[in-house]
Amino acid sequence: MSSRHFESYDAGDAGVSLAKLHDEVVRFKGRIEITRNGSDERCVLISKSELDSIEAALAILSDTDGVKAMSAQIAQLAAVVEPVGA
Repeated sequence: MSSRHFESYDAGDAGVSLAKLHDEVVRFKGRIEITRNGSDERCVLISKSELDSIEAALAILSDTDGVKAMSAQIAQLAAVVEPVGA
């Protein structure tokens, strides 16, 4: 498996354009973490093809017998448990 390219940029960096970030993600099939001074929050820029792959994997994983059984159990518990404060 090839290593992924990962960069981190501050949103306030005037030297970083959206076009540059786009080029980085497309060229290296990597991820760009975007930070901001004064905030602990982060966002990540990924390619459309990577997003499509992640969504396909989630769809496959969420359609397993184990997940279906767990969802049924949660639904059964929710049906018999009274909401807090009721």
